[in-house]
Amino acid sequence: MFSYFRMPIGLIAAAILFSLCSFSSSADYYKWTDENGNLQFSDSFQNVPEKYRDQIEKKVFVDDARSSSEPLVKARQVKLPASNEENKKKTAKRFEVPYKPYEGSAKRVIISVVLNDSVTAPMAIDTGAPETVISVKLAEKLGLFNEDQGRLIIRAGGIGGTTPAIRSIIDSIHAGGAKAEFIPTTVIHSISDSFEGLLGLDFVSNYSMTIDSKRMMVVFEELPLNPDHPGGHDKEWWTNHFMEFADSRSKWKAYGEALEKKIHDSMQSIGNEDLKKKAFADFQYKEAEKLLDKLGRYASENSVPTEWRQY
Repeated sequence: MFSYFRMPIGLIAAAILFSLCSFSSSADYYKWTDENGNLQFSDSFQNVPEKYRDQIEKKVFVDDARSSSEPLVKARQVKLPASNEENKKKTAKRFEVPYKPYEGSAKRVIISVVLNDSVTAPMAIDTGAPETVISVKLAEKLGLFNEDQGRLIIRAGGIGGTTPAIRSIIDSIHAGGAKAEFIPTTVIHSISDSFEGLLGLDFVSNYSMTIDSKRMMVVFEELPLNPDHPGGHDKEWWTNHFMEFADSRSKWKAYGEALEKKIHDSMQSIGNEDLKKKAFADFQYKEAEKLLDKLGRYASENSVPTEWRQY
């Protein structure tokens, strides 16, 4: 299997020196404290109760991929009280998930999640991460390095600079009754001993999230379905991911073709450094194409407008 973890030294160097794409994005997020003293978050101003709008904090979070423990107690679904049957019909689904508050001495919100309906792992909720980040160990458990999976090598950006990482896609993540499907994910080596990944804004985007520090519970309240968000995502999410994967594919294809011409024109023998770079470029092109094909199928399943798929 041709994977990042079995690549020759030359190809790893090529990943760093010749990678033509990088992972960086940001998102707006609103934070306020309710009348019970609970901290609440939402990525939409419309979801902030009017009486709290004068105290909200609007922030722009940038990805910070920071540095496994035993599974936590099982989450349970709870129902909001309703005064009558009509209110019950209008009540949003609400889920309570217990969390661990510490990673050593550092304060965290660590919950137990199930990925791809098969692997249970502790994950830290990080509203500063626009997308989900997982460890190499967890990616191996999920089979993300198998040949049929997209595993595009990139440079992931953080506070300390950039580091080689892998872009792939997780089919589903469940935290109690809260769930997300088709999650573009970044795989990195450095993750804490206390958890195996970070749940970013992509997981909580369809929920209003409350952290009840007194009971050590994360409360997810389902937001109303938005007909303009096929698959639970807006136009920007779809267009950004189509452009990300398509741009990677086209750049690696162009780079591989340039190397092929150089090799042909120079008539250099097998074993030349350019041949190794060409093999790596071909690998990257194929992996980017797998990710783009997966995104295209998911878009078709969710009837995403054609103009959102342009790249």
